[in-house]
Amino acid sequence: MATLDATEDNYLETNNIGLQGTHCISGTILGICVATADNTIFGRIAKLTSDPKTGMTPLQKEILRFVLIISVFITCVVILIIILWAAWLRKDHPEWINVPLLIVSCVSAAVAFIPEGLPIALTTSLTIVANIMRKNKILCKSLKTVETLGAVSVICSDKTGTLTKNKMVVTDIYAGGEEYTADEARDKMAVFRSEKDSTALAVPNIIDQVRILGGLCNSGEFDAATMDLPISDRKINGDATDQAILRLSEALGSVTQLRRDWKKVFEIAFNSKNKFMIRIMTPANQGATSNNA
Repeated sequence: MATLDATEDNYLETNNIGLQGTHCISGTILGICVATADNTIFGRIAKLTSDPKTGMTPLQKEILRFVLIISVFITCVVILIIILWAAWLRKDHPEWINVPLLIVSCVSAAVAFIPEGLPIALTTSLTIVANIMRKNKILCKSLKTVETLGAVSVICSDKTGTLTKNKMVVTDIYAGGEEYTADEARDKMAVFRSEKDSTALAVPNIIDQVRILGGLCNSGEFDAATMDLPISDRKINGDATDQAILRLSEALGSVTQLRRDWKKVFEIAFNSKNKFMIRIMTPANQGATSNNA
């Protein structure tokens, strides 16, 4: 519900902020722009993705280390040549090496130590590895990342739709101090419906509570056009977490009937600050007096 007063210090969470695409359906409104260009959320993301990476790859660090070692060695050799010339050759053999020839000798010795084939060798080896990775359906953005990927033994990735299909499934349930798989939960719900002995209903009743909570405290909605399909193939409007829990609840019992039996009276939607969702429900068959209470 939109308000005129700020409800949160973070303007992304407050109820008096209008984001891109916000419409005023009636009346008039006066808005104040609080961020433009790179200061907006989209601008920050675009800036982070466009900024050049200043870090060096392991290969670049090794090459720099190798170049520094070669440079120090060349410097030491040139200094040694100059010392030998100044202390010995210049005095005992003054006509053998003069100053111009000394400079040529120092430059020649320095150039001789430079590994001129190093860039070609590195580029060739990285290109060969990149072709091998391409055959394995791995596309490298640049050659310098080839060696970095080659040095990786484990790749850790987050659970996002960028790297996956963005489809989540409930595999295990922990309720009442016990852990169940999704198949075990369905079997216990089948026993719960068929068993008449109330003493045998204690454990399965916990699964029924999970079914009720998963179906009612859920912002996902089944697409009516796909209700005839198997539960795993039905389309659900909602985020991946709500979809997974809603499919589990539907597998344990009818969510449609469950939502007919209960009426929502209050809700706190999930947000990044609270990190939880609350719904207060009341039986739909109660009278107006009970609902108000």
